[in-house]
Amino acid sequence: MKICPSCNRTYTDASLNFCLEDGTPLVNEAARGAEPNATVRYTEIRDTNPPKTEIYPSFPPASSPSAPASQPPQWAPLPASVPAVVARKKSSAIWWIVGGAAVVSVIAIGLVIMAIVLASMNSNTNNSKNTNTNSRVVNRNANVSTNLNGNVSNVNSDANLPPLVIDDFSTAKWGTGNYDYGDIWYDNDEYHMRSKEKTYLVMYAPSDEYNTGNATIKVTARSVDGTASATGYGLIVHGERSKAGDLEDYALLIYTGTDPQYEVIKHKGGQQTTVVPWVKSSAVRTGTNTNQLEVRARGPELSFYINGQYVDKITDTENFKRGLVGLYTSDATEVAFDDLEIKR
Repeated sequence: MKICPSCNRTYTDASLNFCLEDGTPLVNEAARGAEPNATVRYTEIRDTNPPKTEIYPSFPPASSPSAPASQPPQWAPLPASVPAVVARKKSSAIWWIVGGAAVVSVIAIGLVIMAIVLASMNSNTNNSKNTNTNSRVVNRNANVSTNLNGNVSNVNSDANLPPLVIDDFSTAKWGTGNYDYGDIWYDNDEYHMRSKEKTYLVMYAPSDEYNTGNATIKVTARSVDGTASATGYGLIVHGERSKAGDLEDYALLIYTGTDPQYEVIKHKGGQQTTVVPWVKSSAVRTGTNTNQLEVRARGPELSFYINGQYVDKITDTENFKRGLVGLYTSDATEVAFDDLEIKR
């Protein structure tokens, strides 16, 4: 038997010559016993209770910069069949709407029952006064545009109109103020309009001398900061309110983004609809450049020009030919109008 003189480990394998633990040369046990005073070195006591392994939570990789939002489409007007209203997110709000409709239905049924009872109680005295209560119900979301000149009445077709009207907006004649659908003000001899986001704003002229029947109407318009209004801005002709208080007019609108276009719309019955859908046109100047918009009204025909270039023509099928000039803007873009001219 062999023994390690350093750590005192013993080995029975006669072929081993060195300690497997520390490499010290082995000696025979008999020879070891002959050295009673030999120095014995002991190894350090090993820690039989090492610290427990700790598992650290993994950390997510550093987030990369968010990808840029996809570019908006060059042109994305709202559907022609609906007015430009504030878009609402698609969410569980539909259930609130359904629930609200149910509540309204219950209330309506109760009102009908009450009306029947009251009618039966007063049938002998009020038969001649029966009326449809629901006839006054109005869909207030039908037209978010507004003509802030609320006192403008139907234009007198027999008015003795001047052959030429020029308004350089150096004198404040048109309406101004902060309203539900936007702001209107004078600045530096220009007329400024800014609608709220995703709505449009309409302003008719202040008096009958701005009548557009059988006249050539011109105005200049520019985006103050170069922002392109998503649903356009421009010139209105034949504008007046119907007996129901709705806007009635035609309008030439322009989009001044990187892909310039024009559109012809009309307002009737509280709705904005498209007459000529968006058409790309090199006649439209982009950015902050000024564009001159022109409409030539000859009887029922309306011809449209942009910066002196003919672009389109329509027929006034609604017989709006006795209305006023007006101005239109949308989508929170600040637009400055100037140099209005009406020539008869």
